Amino acid sequence: MIDPSSRGAARLAQLVIVAILVAIGVNHVVFAIRDWPLGDMDVYLAAAERLRDGDPLYVSGDVAVNSYWYAPWYAAVWIPLTYLPREVVAAGWSAVLLAATAGVWVVLWRMGRRGAAVALLVGPPLFAVSAGGNVQSLMVLALILGFQTRWGPVAVAVAASMKFAPILLVAAYVVRGEWRRAGLSLALAAILMAPAVPMGIAGAGVRSEAAPSLLGVSPVLYAVVVAAALIGTLLVPRRHALLAATVATILALPRLFVYDVSLVAVGAAAEEAPQGASNSPKPGASI
Repeated sequence: MIDPSSRGAARLAQLVIVAILVAIGVNHVVFAIRDWPLGDMDVYLAAAERLRDGDPLYVSGDVAVNSYWYAPWYAAVWIPLTYLPREVVAAGWSAVLLAATAGVWVVLWRMGRRGAAVALLVGPPLFAVSAGGNVQSLMVLALILGFQTRWGPVAVAVAASMKFAPILLVAAYVVRGEWRRAGLSLALAAILMAPAVPMGIAGAGVRSEAAPSLLGVSPVLYAVVVAAALIGTLLVPRRHALLAATVATILALPRLFVYDVSLVAVGAAAEEAPQGASNSPKPGASI
């Protein structure tokens, strides 16, 4: 029989955790509404302009605003937007990011109590980073909705071509024995990233004083931590593979911002899937 005092302590702890998450969330939202700088959007537009004008796409140096380090295809997508007034692009891009943030929040919130807790954790940082114009919320939503469908390898490859570390999500496919999806993810990511090598991505600035970087502190320590996280992912039960892979992905990011923790929503969504639901491809839905 459960001790009523223990049950009360557990409920109190839950309330405290929720209160902390709400307070942190309010802080993020207030910051976003107050400034709404769209700095990352400006980086995308600047990269697109360089690509359009035949200038080097990747700028060497450590200044964060110059650190475009996504695959060239992403800059190419932005080229048509360089001909529009910034105000028009800002309004449209903000709407897309806010809609994606709301989508992530709704998906998690509808998955039960734990899903709602994760929504409280990741929703505000995604809202705040949308104010910065970063593609994060759109990427996270695509992974949540797409990873366990036939389009999963495409979602993984696209995410990897923008932020590198999401390629480790392939480990979840490996644990599940979905070798074709794993191989296709790797192949698509390689195709998307291949043009970046001769275009000079190796010299692009990726460090920022605004974010810690384990890679910048010690490449050896970074390699050890990432390897340990990846090995741990390969050893967990298959139902927890995606959550473990998202944790490994976060640890592997070359620079870590607060909003990067939102990637855990991808794994949390899989954890909160209805009991009895299969993680395996449905008949007719294989790649």
